[in-house]
Amino acid sequence: MTFHKNSFHAAICGSLTYALLMTTVTNAQNNDTLLETIVVSGSHSAMPIAQLAGNVSVMTADDIANSQATFVSDLLVQFAGVDISTNGGVGQFAELRLRGSETNHILVLLDGIAINDQGQGGLVDLAHLLTQNIARIELYRGPQSALWGDGAVGGVLNIITKNGADSDTTSHSINAGLGMKNTQQLYYQQQGQFTHGHYGLTASRQKTDGQNISLAEGNREKDGYQNTSISMQLGYMLSPEHTLNGVAHNIEYLTMFDATDFVTTGLPVDADNVTDGRQQSAALHWAFVPTVNTNDRYTYSMDASVKYHRNFVENTSSGELSGLTDAKTVSLRSVARFASNDGLTRQYHIGVSTDSTDFDQRGPSGFGDPNQSQRIKSTSVFGDAVIALSENIYTNSAFRYTDNSEFEAVVDYRIGANYQSSDRFTWFASIGRASKNPSFTERYGFFAGTFQGNPDLQPEQSSNIEIGLRNNYALADSKLTQQVNVFIGKLENEINGFLFDAETGNFTSGNVEGRSDRRGFEWELSWISHALRVNASYSYLDASQGDEEAVELRRAQHNGSINVSYALTPTLNTYVSASYVGSKFDQFFPPFPEPSEIIGLHAYWLVNTNLRYQVSPAMSLTAKIDNVFNHHYEDIVGYRGLERKAMLAVQYQW
Repeated sequence: MTFHKNSFHAAICGSLTYALLMTTVTNAQNNDTLLETIVVSGSHSAMPIAQLAGNVSVMTADDIANSQATFVSDLLVQFAGVDISTNGGVGQFAELRLRGSETNHILVLLDGIAINDQGQGGLVDLAHLLTQNIARIELYRGPQSALWGDGAVGGVLNIITKNGADSDTTSHSINAGLGMKNTQQLYYQQQGQFTHGHYGLTASRQKTDGQNISLAEGNREKDGYQNTSISMQLGYMLSPEHTLNGVAHNIEYLTMFDATDFVTTGLPVDADNVTDGRQQSAALHWAFVPTVNTNDRYTYSMDASVKYHRNFVENTSSGELSGLTDAKTVSLRSVARFASNDGLTRQYHIGVSTDSTDFDQRGPSGFGDPNQSQRIKSTSVFGDAVIALSENIYTNSAFRYTDNSEFEAVVDYRIGANYQSSDRFTWFASIGRASKNPSFTERYGFFAGTFQGNPDLQPEQSSNIEIGLRNNYALADSKLTQQVNVFIGKLENEINGFLFDAETGNFTSGNVEGRSDRRGFEWELSWISHALRVNASYSYLDASQGDEEAVELRRAQHNGSINVSYALTPTLNTYVSASYVGSKFDQFFPPFPEPSEIIGLHAYWLVNTNLRYQVSPAMSLTAKIDNVFNHHYEDIVGYRGLERKAMLAVQYQW
């Protein structure tokens, strides 16, 4: 996908012209009513979005409830710059790419716990994260390792669950649904407060017979899926100055999937393959906030946390073990915060963290030895600051020094500023650098006859510059917010996991020579009125790999979406989502000795809809259809996209 200067320059000029036009138009509107402040987690303390010198998208609990989406992967297509690739139907592998980055370049946080699977290449399989207990989703684009740690070279997906802190009384909710392909779902949720504390509990069960995911002729087998998830949150105030918060998540899933026919077609074919997986997370967080500060000019506070995450994946073929990975990470972190009291925002954070990850891999030997037990440890010192130079100019800065047991120490940074030209307009710009160590799979992975890791890999390094504009305004009973930006980035030492090794006859991983370029434009809009809520996005991407400017796979040049929620009556609400995924490329590996080839995948639209009826204050009924027009599409060569799926559900709250 060769970069065309004229098209990118046109995108920049167009976006800036659009931004200036919107400034003129909006400033002519009524300035009496402002939008409420939106708080994001863009530093080690919450901060208003107007002070953030960077690109962030936020999805609220209302957005999630309106969509009636089952999985987080179903929601993320609403964000600009996002590519979601799945291996077919419900529960099949779902990977996220952002701004042309690879799927393991996104750091995914669940209640502050990094849940990337080091046993599966450092990525996150989003197919198993349910939406029922999610309160908020934040997506930060660009290099973020200075703030969040190793791996955030493309961005950060921050998922926050409901914890009962906002509930005045104890509440219960149960949801039961039935749908096509023998789909069954059952959710239970309880939230509440007690003396000096709050809690939340969510339990869910999801099951479906699934669909045929192979596009090869003669394949008919359905690939089913089961998911059982439990989440618990607990907060307790030990004293006016000390609080404890704990969270635990456990996801157990069973996914049936196809094999690959390496002899005849090179395509997925029916097989008795099963993945038995577990994703387990837990964290304990202590915060100290003095009620009386001895210094009148500054306030201070501090916190400390311990976090644990485990990804266990066992694959079997016809009941026999074909591969197993088990990755566990323990993290310790402590942060001190200082803030000024002179009327201008000045926040400073400094902290230290240590991480230890253990990796175990097991499988049948055959030839070569897949059995590995490895460990990597790292220690980081970090700091960040949000400083107001005046009432309308804010600067953001962050740095992180990381030393680890396997690679040379690195320094990551991010620096930015924004300027509020009016009550409704904020211009922002930022530069940053981030790093990511090779994953255990890339270094030591072994899949008999297909892949063998490369222990000599070097860390990847990403740098990025972006400029953009946020604007918001209110008219009568409606509110509108927009965000538009352009970015230019490069990735050095990009790891390609599909290199052919002539000595072993397997594929392996290796660092790409030269730099990989990413350039693009992103736009998002949200409009809320009394009965109508509209979210829309569009993104343009030009991404190439290495000095040869090779095609970056599974990344569409054009993506867009529009999502409309409308209250037909006080008790009847309808929702329609239309997502456009532009044409993209994938790599096809035909049977040996034919060489691999790059295959073009067609653009497509997906339309989802639902209708919710509030029978009473306690009970509601929902009818929803995914892929309304049963559009046939591929995200990955040979794999059938999600087919039409209809479901009826009832929810009761008390």
